[in-house]
Parts: sequence; structure tokens; C-alpha cells
Amino acid sequence: MSPREFFLLYEKLLSGTITAEEKLRLQEYTDQMEAEEHPWQAEMGDKTEIENELHALLEQEIKPKKRTGIKTLTTILTAAAAFTGLFILLSSIYKNNPTLPPSTLKNLASNKVTPGCNKAILTLADGSSITLDSAGAGSLTTKNGVIIKQVQNGLIEYNDKTGSSATSWSTISTPTGGQYQIVLEDGTKAWLNATSSLRFPTTFRNNERTVEISGEVYFEIATNESKPFKVNFDGNTITVLGTHFNVMAYKDEAKSKVTLLQGAVKVNNHSGEQLLKPGMQAQMTDSNTRITTCKANLEEVIAWKNGYFTFDHENIQSIMRKLARWYDVRVNYQGDMNGKIFSGTISRFDNISEVLSMIELTGTIHFRIQGRELTVLP
Repeated sequence: MSPREFFLLYEKLLSGTITAEEKLRLQEYTDQMEAEEHPWQAEMGDKTEIENELHALLEQEIKPKKRTGIKTLTTILTAAAAFTGLFILLSSIYKNNPTLPPSTLKNLASNKVTPGCNKAILTLADGSSITLDSAGAGSLTTKNGVIIKQVQNGLIEYNDKTGSSATSWSTISTPTGGQYQIVLEDGTKAWLNATSSLRFPTTFRNNERTVEISGEVYFEIATNESKPFKVNFDGNTITVLGTHFNVMAYKDEAKSKVTLLQGAVKVNNHSGEQLLKPGMQAQMTDSNTRITTCKANLEEVIAWKNGYFTFDHENIQSIMRKLARWYDVRVNYQGDMNGKIFSGTISRFDNISEVLSMIELTGTIHFRIQGRELTVLP
């Protein structure tokens, strides 16, 4: 394989345009590249130069923020990881810390904590509940003329045929290690992250559409200028007409965040209101504090919806909270965690041992796991 073909395929991988056949060729070649006997210089040129070019390509595609003193993981390691389903670019360099205690990696590998999956509980207006899991498509139930249908694995759809003026409410909630999607009666789509909930009316009767959330939910709002869509959480309200945005309002996070990807939203609470434009994020600590705004890292914000964890100069405690929700583990800390900052992208669909092993390759943090008890050590 020529250098030109290699970089062309790698660029297609990053942009999501690579075919299955091309990806297989790239994976096979990258596996060969890792072998000591592989003739690097004969076919591709100097290995260091190749790594530098790959790193430049990654920076162009991912566009991480430049920070003084932040080093990057060896890019060839990143490339190899991508083909096993674990794509990560960490803010520490592997070649400066190449050795980890074999016992540590063995411990991680022996603990097969699997990733989360599509699962949720749907609680209906009459108090009855339906377990939503990996069942196939088909009608789940019909309640008082409201048809609830599983369109596909991980996605349900509400359809109200009653024409009644009465409003009844349902709640969909995901447990630790769960995620789910729902299409509301008006066509609005919502994606729920782990340990999240969405309370909604079976149909929007009045001159506005109002729902309530906890945890993290991504919305694609069906446009209806005569019926503004409102999302309530922790004493805050988001008002929209038709737009795409993400709400993160976990109880164990210091701040709630509303991030706008498309359209326009207004966020308000007891202290005032802020109008967001695409690419902006509103932050608030509670409903009585002033709403602040900043430019958002959109890739990081919606990574969970696209099957990844993305960290942007994030401390280890914040990273572990995300992993704990998805993998359903309890996290403990031993030693000083100050200054343990990472940036990178990790697949949500690998066992936790693979994720932790890759983070350990930085040499700055280590893990011990027994069952679902995870200990973080410096």
C-alpha cells in the first residue's frame, strides 16, 4: 500500500465515508504496521514521519483546542485503536510512558464489565409500566386510543388517535447503563442518555408543547410556530419553536448545560433569561443563579448520542462520572487526583476494561476493578 493510498483511506475513515471493504484493508494493513517485522521504511517511509502526518490529519479532522504543555498520544496507537472500535486521542504521550505493570492490565482484562445498551422503563398515565429493551419492532400497547409502537430496537413512537381534549402524561426513564430514543406525538425526537428521564403528554393539546427532563436528553424539535416547545428542568425553562439542542441536567454535576446546535432557544430561570445562537451553551448552577453563556464544543456535547465519549481537557472525576453512568460501576479514588486532565474520544460500545486500559497507557492514572467496584489510583 502506498503512502498516498494509506492516508486517503485514513482520511475517509475519519470523515465517515469509508466503505466496509476499504476499512478492512486499512485495518489489516495497520495490524501489519504494528508488527516488528513489518517493512515500514520499504513501503511507507520513516515511521516517525508517518506518525507526524497522521497526527496532523487527526488535528485537522478533530480540531482540538491548542493548549500549552498538553502532549498528544502517539497517533499510530490512535489509528490502531480505531479499528478495534476504540478511537482515542489522549492528552498524554504513550511513547514517554510505555511501561505499565502487567498486573494492572491483567486485572482490567479479567473484568468484563460490558457497556450499556438500549433499555428503559415507560410509565403510563395509569401507573402501569412497560420494560423497553432489545425487543424487535411492533406494537407495545394501546391505551385509551394511544398507540405505543416500538419502531426498532431502542426507539418507540407515540401516536394519539383519540382526539380527546384531556391530557395524560407518561414518563420514559433510562437506568444506569441504559439509553433510548422516543418520537413524541408531534414528531419531536428525543434521545435519552443513561440515568435520564423524559415526562411528556401523550398529545399536545394546548397552544404550547411542554415536557420535563432529568439527566441528559438530546432533542430534535418538530417545527410548529403556533405551538412553542418548552423543556422544564430544575426550575429552568427552555423555549423553542423548532431546533436541535442538548440538555444536561444531572444531579451529581455542578452545572446544568443547554447547548444549541440548530435554530434558536431561550433559556430562563428566576434570575433572568438568555437567547442562544447555534454553537452556544448556557450554564447554570441552580434556578436562582445567573445564566452564563459560552461557545460550546459541539463534538463533545453530542458524542454520547453518536456512540462516543469525548473529553475536552476534562478532569478524571468528570470522566469517571460519565463512565459510571454508562457502565453501571461504583467509582472510588485513592491518592491525589489533582491535575489529572485528559482529552480524547472513546467508543461507548467496548467493555470497560478496554477503555480503562487505553487511558492507563498515558502512564498518569491507573485503575483497579473488582466486579462493579472501580478504584482510581495515581
